[in-house]
Amino acid sequence: MTAERTGARDVETMIDLLWRTRPPGSRGPRGALSLDRIVETAMEIADADGVGGVSMRKIAERLDVTTMSLYRYIPRKEDLLDLMFDAAMGKPDTGAWPEDWRGRLTCYALDARAAMLARPWLCDIPLSGPPLGPNNLSWLEAALASLDGTGLSDADMVGLIMILTNYVLSDVRQVVSINRAVPRTGFTYEEWGEIYGRTLATRIDPARFPHVVRVATSGVFGPEVASGDEDFMYGVDFLLDGVEALVRRRDATG
Repeated sequence: MTAERTGARDVETMIDLLWRTRPPGSRGPRGALSLDRIVETAMEIADADGVGGVSMRKIAERLDVTTMSLYRYIPRKEDLLDLMFDAAMGKPDTGAWPEDWRGRLTCYALDARAAMLARPWLCDIPLSGPPLGPNNLSWLEAALASLDGTGLSDADMVGLIMILTNYVLSDVRQVVSINRAVPRTGFTYEEWGEIYGRTLATRIDPARFPHVVRVATSGVFGPEVASGDEDFMYGVDFLLDGVEALVRRRDATG
């Protein structure tokens, strides 16, 4: 079935928008607008009010144009969100990345996380599919290039990058969610660790949850609890240890 018959999005249109190869419609004023200007304005609104505050009406008011004129450039709100996500991520700066694959993938994870934390509203944009825009494909290219020469198959590399990227996305969403909840809970990410451990150790029935209580009383959630950055790096190292083991196994089997 075609996209029109199913109501699905047209992938070709998405790519044309992301790569700026789709000419605007023939109606409306020319020269007053551009796709980049619309996306930049949308991101400015998101920076101030979050994704929920972004609407075609608000963008039109900021640009002093009619709402309908925006649709000559961007057919749907979903298309705008894809454009915002790709633009906000930017391209990775790999110039300072080390030469070894592990160091490069560590930088990939840290830099992608930093880019998303810089604009927390990125967490509110649902992923519509694999990377298609020039910026997000630049991140994929950098990660693939980092694994080149390891002896891993193309399928291995794509799978590992998906796992690492999903870990980054999950961590960012957790950090952003906890930060947003601070006005309601009064506790930061680091403060939650000690409070959580103390609560489990004193209020949970050890007969029912013996392993939970054992861990809680072991000091894992003590006052020296790791920061969010340290927790993130623990996960990155854990994942890359697995990649290293896979590289050795692939090398041993030829």
